[in-house]
Amino acid sequence: MTSNRSFVRRLIPLVLLASACSDPSPVGVDPGTSGLLAGKVKPPSTNLVACSRLPYDSVSRVIGPAGGWFIVGANVVWVDSLALSAPVTITAVAPSDTVRRVRLRPDGLVFGTGTHGVGAVIATSLDNCKLRHNQLPRIANVTDALSVVEYLESPLPAVDSLVVMRFRVDSGGWTPYWAFGALRHFSNYAVAW
Repeated sequence: MTSNRSFVRRLIPLVLLASACSDPSPVGVDPGTSGLLAGKVKPPSTNLVACSRLPYDSVSRVIGPAGGWFIVGANVVWVDSLALSAPVTITAVAPSDTVRRVRLRPDGLVFGTGTHGVGAVIATSLDNCKLRHNQLPRIANVTDALSVVEYLESPLPAVDSLVVMRFRVDSGGWTPYWAFGALRHFSNYAVAW
């Protein structure tokens, strides 16, 4: 786990350098999000990326206008400074599953455009996942039943689809793959094709 946290500390500056256009929106919980997304839901997906089962993990953090980040399971969630106007208690749950997924609460929490042009970013490790040759998995907003609602945009400039990047970590030669997505609001997210 120490090498993972060391890697995450190296990942954060890369995320900070990422810039993306995100819709400026009021900061806070949007009670209408679920209803607005209902029309976009696609049938249950068989295209979720299969991975080795990880243990259950849950984290709660208070993040405010200064921004911040935390690790939950195989996920790193980073909130840009000034993306929130007041402190919010954020709870993230990574269930023990063969799908890399995370529930981020409070449901519907939306972000303003932060200092670096990004509201929030999720990075998910694809280490020990069954990746397809020449196909990049993406992070998707999913329902509780794991139906894909929509795919997240890339937080990295000049990239049309979400990126899977390969990083070299000095300790132990660990070279995981990561999928990145720009979060506009909190909900359920999973890695899908």
